[in-house]
Amino acid sequence: MRKKLGPILAWTVTIGILVYLFHTIPLAKVGEAIHAAYWWAIPATALIVLAVYLADSYAIMKTFGWFVAPLSYREVLVVRGATYLLALVNYTIGQGAIIYFVNRSRGVPILRGTAAVLLVMGVNVLMLLVLSSVGLLVASDVPPVLRLVVLIAYASLAVYVVLVMLRPSWLARRPLFDVLLSAGVGGHLRAMAVRVPHIFTLLALSWVSMAAFGVVIPVAKAILCLPIVYFVAVLPISVQGLGTSQALMIHFFSEYAPGATTEARWAAVLAAGLVAQAVAFVIQLSIGLGCMRSQLAHDLAQPGGAAAMEEAP
Repeated sequence: MRKKLGPILAWTVTIGILVYLFHTIPLAKVGEAIHAAYWWAIPATALIVLAVYLADSYAIMKTFGWFVAPLSYREVLVVRGATYLLALVNYTIGQGAIIYFVNRSRGVPILRGTAAVLLVMGVNVLMLLVLSSVGLLVASDVPPVLRLVVLIAYASLAVYVVLVMLRPSWLARRPLFDVLLSAGVGGHLRAMAVRVPHIFTLLALSWVSMAAFGVVIPVAKAILCLPIVYFVAVLPISVQGLGTSQALMIHFFSEYAPGATTEARWAAVLAAGLVAQAVAFVIQLSIGLGCMRSQLAHDLAQPGGAAAMEEAP
């Protein structure tokens, strides 16, 4: 029952927010915003979604190679692509598929694989925190609540850094924390460095997809607010961030949208967010289906999949 409750609540939140948005914003206005978008909106968004996939896979390859087991870029591309089918339902389930892969193909214990995924996710959060901090420095109109959130995040980060530096024995002997602690501060910084292309392609995706609908966001405001949108999007409170992402984007960016009325500006941001998410869904679904049909994925699914993959050229 608990397993079913999470998806039910996520769908409830998603549908509830979308109903509110479409009750507030006339559907005709959203249609007008889509019609007014530049011709390059969909192809540009699709290309950047592919760039996000390539950059994310590269960061995963390097991080797992350093701290868990060496993986080829081809392997990571196939596995990361295949996990899109699961991640379209739930981001965490998608990450769990990577744990299964390294366990089957490299014999990495489940807890150690889980620790590596936690490291990847933690580094993502650290990168978003860094970007938000830069945004705080350069943006002039920062809501007080955002400053508070960033300060709380830094307080939590300070505790984490102390634990990583001290490596207390009661944590170090637990397999789940072994990768995180053995990586050390230097290892975390290296993992953050290879994650930079992924984060910046995400920012480019959001900025370009909004600009295609006439919503030109100041770079400082984008750097400040988009990390918060991304963070909320991966929380299991909605389905793939649908609804929550659009609501936050309207809150942060509607003042930069074209239109003489509030409804028109909200409609432009909503249209941009929905179209970008729809394009990403189609591209990721296509990548996932293609990867699932690959020989690499087929070999992994077989009882002797690990051995077969080791022998593959």
